[in-house]
Amino acid sequence: MRRAVGTIAMIWASVAHAGGTARLPARAAPAAQDTVAPFGGTLGPVQRPPTAALARPVVLRAVRAGRDAGFDRVVFEFSGDASPGYLVEYVTQPVRACGSGALVPLSGTGHLMVRFEPAQAHDTLGRATTRARALAPHLPQVRELKLVCDFEGQVEWAIGLAARRRFRVLVDSLPSRVIVDVRHRD
Repeated sequence: MRRAVGTIAMIWASVAHAGGTARLPARAAPAAQDTVAPFGGTLGPVQRPPTAALARPVVLRAVRAGRDAGFDRVVFEFSGDASPGYLVEYVTQPVRACGSGALVPLSGTGHLMVRFEPAQAHDTLGRATTRARALAPHLPQVRELKLVCDFEGQVEWAIGLAARRRFRVLVDSLPSRVIVDVRHRD
């Protein structure tokens, strides 16, 4: 079973490397942990502090969302093999842009914030490194995603959900990805 999981992960990784995000199937790439761990999920914050080994911010390269059996998946893909620290949590206050403080309208009744550190979503010339800075996949749970912060080594995305549901966070490599799954039902 472990060999099959490893093989599947290697196939997905090679697909992602070969064609980038444009050629990936509509369903987001699975993480190896999916087949060995039940999806319990949480409603509370999930955090992993940044590792001391990261001297520079990692660069966000792609964001995509897809539907899977029983949950929606959001994948944040980074350059290199290192993943940033993260904090994923529900918020009840209005979502605001980090620099201006302007209100950011967001679909749905559940708002999940995903913060990465140290990370950036721009290159050295200030150009965006992801094709989209907002997505509206209209999945069963994930309705909308918006980049709300890319400043001083911090990247933050707001995810508008149909309802507040249990979620889990997975980390995968080749390429480096932080994956947020949101259950369709609790």
